[in-house]
Amino acid sequence: MTIQTYWQIDVAAEPARSEISARGTAHGLFRDVRTSALNRYDYYAQIAQAAAQTAFDGVFLPHRRQSDDAAIVAAAIAREVPRIDLIAEFPASAGSAVYAAKQAVSFQRLARERLGWSIAPPLSAEERVRDGDRVADEDLIARTEEFLTVARGVHGEHPFSHAGRFFEVRGGGFEAPLNRVPFPRIFLQGESEEALALSARSADVHLFAAQSFVSLRSQIEALDALALREGRTVDFGLAQPVLAREDGDEACRDAARAAIGEFALVGDYDDVAARLAELARLGIRYFVLSAPSSLEEAYAVGQHILPRVRVLSEQLRAAA
Repeated sequence: MTIQTYWQIDVAAEPARSEISARGTAHGLFRDVRTSALNRYDYYAQIAQAAAQTAFDGVFLPHRRQSDDAAIVAAAIAREVPRIDLIAEFPASAGSAVYAAKQAVSFQRLARERLGWSIAPPLSAEERVRDGDRVADEDLIARTEEFLTVARGVHGEHPFSHAGRFFEVRGGGFEAPLNRVPFPRIFLQGESEEALALSARSADVHLFAAQSFVSLRSQIEALDALALREGRTVDFGLAQPVLAREDGDEACRDAARAAIGEFALVGDYDDVAARLAELARLGIRYFVLSAPSSLEEAYAVGQHILPRVRVLSEQLRAAA
């Protein structure tokens, strides 16, 4: 089993990292010499370059309501960093499934087929109303499934027609050259029975939240059984915070200062790599890794953790 590793670029994190101050303003002992031609998108590109240089397979950009659009950031990165895959997250309420599919195939042509789609978990009812989305809670799963059905349909069939509860298309579908590129790999999320059942029917990858090993194993077994019932296979992914240092005590101190989260993997390089390899043995193929201070940690994880994980995974594969 080949492991795919992605570094998360959180468009809401570290807002001050790319703020350009007035030219010549002093900040303590240092002077900010950056010009106004540099902005936050240059910082996004820096993180993606760090991921590429340390052999991550791609970057994952989560959806944030009050921050830059993940797909726009991904497109900007695609022109700066030529190798890595780009997984952009957005809500199924984003608009027309047909137009979303057209944007996706245009992105694939731009970026040489490196785009993946992650459908964001539903927001609260109050947040959805603020975003102009009035679909009821009980209809969210059905809307997401129909969104994906229509998007895949117009990409793969011509003519394509669909009359559903949320979308209607008559005689649509893409002609060449738009239908000559692959549809993005679909990442879905959620731990509820309904979310797992949706992934069994529609996901390429189900991205689990970080949780206990026992809970994760139970979720994987449940999804595997559901997918088998649908006659499909679904790959398993994990969104996993990490914080590793050469010294485990230092990692614990830094994690306490960063409030990194209950289920983060914290420790020295060997320990964190071993726990990631154990998760891979459980069946996780896609890892979305994240940490505070994204640029520096991308280098640290890519240089010290990923090579160890690959060696351990090869050893486990040889022993199987």
